[in-house]
Amino acid sequence: MDIVRFQIFILIFMRIASFFVSSPFFSLRGIPAMMKIGFSFALALIIYTMAPEINTDFSTPLFFYILIIREVFIGLTLGFVTNLVYMSIQMAGQMADIKLGFAMAAVFDPVTQNRSSIYGRLYNWIGLVLFFTINGHYYLLYSIIESYSFIPAGVIEAQGINIGQIIVIFTKSFTMAFQISAPLLLVGFISDLIMGFIARTVPQLNVFILGMPLKIIIGLITFVILLPQASNLLISVFEDIPSALEKVMR
Repeated sequence: MDIVRFQIFILIFMRIASFFVSSPFFSLRGIPAMMKIGFSFALALIIYTMAPEINTDFSTPLFFYILIIREVFIGLTLGFVTNLVYMSIQMAGQMADIKLGFAMAAVFDPVTQNRSSIYGRLYNWIGLVLFFTINGHYYLLYSIIESYSFIPAGVIEAQGINIGQIIVIFTKSFTMAFQISAPLLLVGFISDLIMGFIARTVPQLNVFILGMPLKIIIGLITFVILLPQASNLLISVFEDIPSALEKVMR
């Protein structure tokens, strides 16, 4: 292996390692760092064997360092987009928690390094199980491998990242979060409406004491009944990850 091919391998490895650092599943704190590095190295070696010959002059160290920064930026951006699509699931749970009164029960989650509420953690774990059930990790691996078809390593003239499409995906993630949490939001709104009518017709009844347990029970029943439909929406979120990354790279 000559020095140019070795530098190409370094560029490939930097993009993959950066992608795993910022992607929603491979970046979990429960996965050992050495395993992440080893898996990134193995995947980079596989992609390196399939990479075409690139006639690029890396004789200038500054130019090679610029390409490394470029690869790190591309990997972090693709991981951020993937995380952005996945975060719509956790946003849906947080929306439901605010309406159903669980927002005050938010605690620090050491896995995601964020404050997570009840339904937020519930949607997150259900999404994690569904993600590996439908082989969603293959979607991520396919996307990062396919990125070299759009943006080859070491080719500075290649097309870059579509920033405008990232904004579109950011907006779409809020729409998807609202679609997932819409049934629970509707149940919470109807419960508040009923409690308001009861408070006006029966002033002696303390609706603040009665309303919270009622909203919790109705919310859980609605969640269990509509879990199959919610699972289909979560699966559609995961299946949209490759197309979202492709749009960003195009």
